[in-house]
Amino acid sequence: MVRFFTAFVIFAICSCATEPLPPGQTISVGTSNRGYLREAMALADRGDGYRRLRPGEGTRYGSSTLVAAIERAAREVAAAFPGGYPLRVGDLSGPHGGTHPRHRSHRSGRDADLLFFARDAGGLSAPNEGWMRFDRFGLSALRGQVYVFDEARNWHLVRTLVMDEGARVKWLFCSNELKARLLRYAARHERSSQAVVRATWILHQPSHGDAHDDHFHLRVGCSREEQSLGCKEQAPHWPWLNDTARKEDTAARVAANDSRLVRWLLAEEHVDQRRDVAGRGFGPATQPTLAAAR
Repeated sequence: MVRFFTAFVIFAICSCATEPLPPGQTISVGTSNRGYLREAMALADRGDGYRRLRPGEGTRYGSSTLVAAIERAAREVAAAFPGGYPLRVGDLSGPHGGTHPRHRSHRSGRDADLLFFARDAGGLSAPNEGWMRFDRFGLSALRGQVYVFDEARNWHLVRTLVMDEGARVKWLFCSNELKARLLRYAARHERSSQAVVRATWILHQPSHGDAHDDHFHLRVGCSREEQSLGCKEQAPHWPWLNDTARKEDTAARVAANDSRLVRWLLAEEHVDQRRDVAGRGFGPATQPTLAAAR
């Protein structure tokens, strides 16, 4: 009888350890450049306010956090700017994550490429059919046509993502020159100083690899539930993400409360200065952890 009871206990423990995931439970395991996906969520080829750049192609999968964040942001921009061309969404991850043929990251369903919104030379919304590279003046030449970086819609996309508590945005990679243009636009038009502060730190040119002058690279973090299931959170740990376990990151805490930075960005006398906001020095204590992306 004792032998039978012991065997039953061992069987019960093993059954719990190998219990299958609940149906539809998406899990991002590991990090953005060393991980995989289980029960991945697919981003549809088209939705309210967005279209995939490569419809039908397999790199459409992500965590539920990432996919929902893209859908919400695209819908919000479309509502704020009706009649414009939809957001073009590039690569997410493969159906099971892992190595991606075009990226060093995009391996665990927490990365996505979002093409910039553009305007034509006449100021009208223009389609971005593929990787327009914008210079420091916000201009791009493609097949004999000149296009303009749409600061209004691109900023609205940024502010929607960084203020979306459910998105848990860690980074929006883009070039320093375009970051400066977005922040100058925000200094003129944005009413929320918190949106400006978050964007100042979340917008970032990667320390290695491409400058990202042709698209945003969105990276989201892990919720507490996702972390308990194998999602590995990486720096920076932004204090505005509601997780008390991650509020000891001194650099991020200082960045979020840098009143000097906020005053400079929102001061009227600085609005029209041609300065690269990203290049200003605020001391080593306020610098977030750098990250590479592709």
